[in-house]
Amino acid sequence: MQIVILGASGRLGSYLLPHLISCGHEVLCLSRSKKDDLCADLTDFGQVCLALRRVTPDVIVNLVAQTNIDECERCPQNAYLANVKIVENLAQWIKTSGSLTHLVQLSTDQLYDSFGPHKEEEITLKNYYGFSKYAGEIAASKVNSTILRTNFFGQSRNSDSETFSDWLVDNLIKGKRITVFDDVYFSPLNLQYLAKILEIVVLKRRIGTFNLGSREGMSKADFAFNLAEVLELSTKNMTRGGVDKAKLVAKRAKDMRMDSSRFEKEYGVELPTLKQEIQSMKSAYSY
Repeated sequence: MQIVILGASGRLGSYLLPHLISCGHEVLCLSRSKKDDLCADLTDFGQVCLALRRVTPDVIVNLVAQTNIDECERCPQNAYLANVKIVENLAQWIKTSGSLTHLVQLSTDQLYDSFGPHKEEEITLKNYYGFSKYAGEIAASKVNSTILRTNFFGQSRNSDSETFSDWLVDNLIKGKRITVFDDVYFSPLNLQYLAKILEIVVLKRRIGTFNLGSREGMSKADFAFNLAEVLELSTKNMTRGGVDKAKLVAKRAKDMRMDSSRFEKEYGVELPTLKQEIQSMKSAYSY
């Protein structure tokens, strides 16, 4: 298949791109960089049209996003451009070009709160990041698309963008004092596994919105202590605490655990538990 990826150099893209190529797909990268296969200001519809007119991809995978929650709160305009406008441009190109291109839109688990695990209809918006990502979902839903609400961890291949597990491992190795939240729950997948699952999504192209997370999520504190145990790192300087005491700009959702049974049924897979995903990190970090 011919696939165009936006955000191929990011945390997830740096895993997805080589995996799709290894599976035999023709993959083109679209970004602002002239070093990539296709170059455009993704917030400019005219430029997006000119770039995509050169190809007729079977699938576009959009991984571009402003994911810094506090930055989205400080500058909602930038959040809108990255998380909404780009998706609107892609959907509009698919519509106006008459293309049969399928859009895969990566969304977030920050759309949930209250007590989980949550089904796809149980939306609670706590901050501008969640609002902008949900608006991006609405834009993507105007065309044939697969919208995936997810979260991930693992060793980043992008030196400019670390994951939650990168932050944990770095601080534990350095012996810094850190607080991990025991009142924030999530159900992420590791990057390598998520890249493999996305190839299945690209092939099957089911239309709709799906939660895509691990089974049996846990608090971020429990995640931190479990990861430290797997990697045999000292936890003497790591303490449990509440997110409300942290000096954060944006309000945080406290329970983002997802019920991913709809995805499992549609795609015929059994997703791993979060403990299994943490265990898979045993050989991922070298220090």
